Amino acid sequence: MDSIGREFKINFYLLSALMITTPFTLFFTLPIAILLIINLIVHWNWKERKVRLFQNRLRSFFIIFISLYIIYLIGLLYTSNLKSGITNLENKLWFLLAPLILFSMDPQWFTPKVRQRLILIFIFSTILMAIFNITCSFCKYLNYPKSFLFFYQNATHIPISLYRFQTGAPSWRNMHPVYLSMYVTFAFVASLYYLYFSKISMRRWKRIILTVGIIVLFIYNYLLQSKAGILILLVMLLIAFLFLINKTKWQFSKSILFMLFLGGLTIGVMHYGSNSTNRVPAAIKDLSRERTKKDLHSPHGSTSQRLVAWRIAFQQSMKHLPLGTGTGDAIDVMAEAYKEQGYINLYNARLNPHNQYLQTLLTVGIIGFGILIFYLGYPFYHAFKRKKLLLLAFIFIVALNLMTESMFETGSGANFIALFMSLLTYDSFVAEEEKLG
Repeated sequence: MDSIGREFKINFYLLSALMITTPFTLFFTLPIAILLIINLIVHWNWKERKVRLFQNRLRSFFIIFISLYIIYLIGLLYTSNLKSGITNLENKLWFLLAPLILFSMDPQWFTPKVRQRLILIFIFSTILMAIFNITCSFCKYLNYPKSFLFFYQNATHIPISLYRFQTGAPSWRNMHPVYLSMYVTFAFVASLYYLYFSKISMRRWKRIILTVGIIVLFIYNYLLQSKAGILILLVMLLIAFLFLINKTKWQFSKSILFMLFLGGLTIGVMHYGSNSTNRVPAAIKDLSRERTKKDLHSPHGSTSQRLVAWRIAFQQSMKHLPLGTGTGDAIDVMAEAYKEQGYINLYNARLNPHNQYLQTLLTVGIIGFGILIFYLGYPFYHAFKRKKLLLLAFIFIVALNLMTESMFETGSGANFIALFMSLLTYDSFVAEEEKLG
């Protein structure tokens, strides 16, 4: 086996390990990244790699993708909190590593079948994670029969890191339901894609797993009770089935019936259950109720807290234009603003903006915000133009999730988004590059 083949096999096994572990834990992400970098250095065929990185259309994607990491690297030059800035860069390492590794792979080895295999590994692992967590909740339910044990933070049971609280006492932290919901939504949509839209053949046993998995993922996404996650999945379900129903011929009556069914399901999701088993009604109540002076300065509902965080993040972003605060200072600036305006509970929590667009604008200014828009918009435009459905769906899921969470600020969000954005972009456009070559 030649050097390229050996390098590819090692990369494939490491990427497969990453796909398996991502839905479960972050523990293996950094070691896998280090091993990929070592493999890159050992097989340093830079001339061939450079040709593949900068070939035709992939070149523009590569430049835009790594620019997102580079702008945060530049932001380190004018940050005050250097320690926080370095941690921030570590969280975003995959924005540099994923395009560098994946875009430089030889398409003769990294074939459509291999790329499909990696995505299927992630889907199967996500289904297994959902089954494991539901089983853990059920075991707890047998000892203490309360329905809330299946929902929200009680629906996650796998520790991802050792989180140190303000008291200094260490405690294992499970993955937040918002991030799991994003994984589950993508796995759900990718399952639909491979079952009904993909032209690549698939064995029967895989189709059976995906069919059963769709049901499991749908149920688990509801149990996670991520408000954004539930709504995004319902929107994706609407788009997918309308597309499927009208794939060959416009079916007006079937489309209306499905929309009515999904509308009824949405209303049920929004109103059924108690506060411990359904967070959507609680959010609606939180938004609609009258607020006292105390409520205005001590918001406790997550929706109310987000509204305050968004307003303050925007204020501080305008104040720190055009360059932003620097890579490590955004949370310090937010915390100081909370304190000045009397939001003591948000100050104590050091709440981030909970919106990646505002977080990026605050941290690295107008240029960083523009790069983020290009990061999402440029591949979306080309995917839409060429009908690359899975990439379109992924960007749509990510773009909506970024509105309610600062997902690039944690490994759970940044690693997943950077990896799949590069993988799906390569999968969507490398075939065109081969034809052009």
